[in-house]
Amino acid sequence: MLQIFDRYLLKEVISGWFAVTAVLTLVLVSNKLVRFIGDAAEGDIPGDVVLRLLGLQMVWYLVLVVPFALALGVVLGLGRLYRDNEMVVLSACGVGPGRIYRPLMILGVLVAVVLAWFALQISPEVQGMSNRLRATAQQEADLTVLSAGRFNELHRGRVTFYAERLSDDRARMENVFVVFRDGDEANGQSRLVTAKSAYRTLDEATGDDYLVLVDGHRYEGTPGQADYRVMQFGKYGVRIELPGAAEVVELREAIPTRQLLGSGDPMDMAELQWRLALPLSVIALVLLAVPLCRTSPRQGRYGRLVLAVLIFIIYYNLLGTAKIWVGRGVIPVEIGLWWVPLIPVLLTVLLLRGERLVCGLGLRR
Repeated sequence: MLQIFDRYLLKEVISGWFAVTAVLTLVLVSNKLVRFIGDAAEGDIPGDVVLRLLGLQMVWYLVLVVPFALALGVVLGLGRLYRDNEMVVLSACGVGPGRIYRPLMILGVLVAVVLAWFALQISPEVQGMSNRLRATAQQEADLTVLSAGRFNELHRGRVTFYAERLSDDRARMENVFVVFRDGDEANGQSRLVTAKSAYRTLDEATGDDYLVLVDGHRYEGTPGQADYRVMQFGKYGVRIELPGAAEVVELREAIPTRQLLGSGDPMDMAELQWRLALPLSVIALVLLAVPLCRTSPRQGRYGRLVLAVLIFIIYYNLLGTAKIWVGRGVIPVEIGLWWVPLIPVLLTVLLLRGERLVCGLGLRR
């Protein structure tokens, strides 16, 4: 009987959990997709990396969404049982809060362990990959955006290039004009290159940037003299360094956990405690969700859902605020973020005691 109840309860909770996770993830991913598409339309990043960036961002979103979604899944699942009077029948059969918590805590601990692995190991690696991919994508877009419609100089004026326009997919420059100057202006030779189109590529072996010109002519000679050479080419690659192309700023969210453990920086400690607080939040919010979902049939299907959502949002805001306070030194590192997960636990104790008091008064009457 009890095993059947466990399976039945977990089925209700998990179905609600998956539904909430899917909806919240879809909302967050859609918002991020709009931003990536806007960046691609403005030429900040190439369009072909949008889906890869979005996929990496989804992993980080799941780490944030799972505690909130699981708690809401508990509220939805138990709320339906209360609405259909099934919890009244189970209570008459001797099923109390302790028996309800048993399968939920087993599920919560399993989810917390997996989430801890993601928060401490997987998420920083994914954030690092996303950061590097975005930085590389911005570098690839820099040349096309920089060169469209105006003359530009690189290497202290040794290279001047101009592109009339960009292609429709913003991946190529069209009608390109490039001048390379060697030595001083008086005696140095110049190379003038014209091409129908050009695109930028990155040598994976060396990490060097190349501008590949397609279908053009190359003119070599000294200005003011008649001896010059003209060559026609199908493809002509030129190594070009953009300013700051090799600089990649590492975000704190991408720092490995083992590196944070050895740091005394309050910002690093705040990030570490944030990662540890997320799996603890799973247990804390599941504990609070059980008394929150207690409703009567007259309250309707979503009687306590709005209240639960409001409390969970306040909890997340407190967690984020505490992270900022620890990083700025407002709260000592020893206190850190640990007081925030304690708040749902204390609320759970108060709500359960209140229910017992109400039940006791009802029995006396």
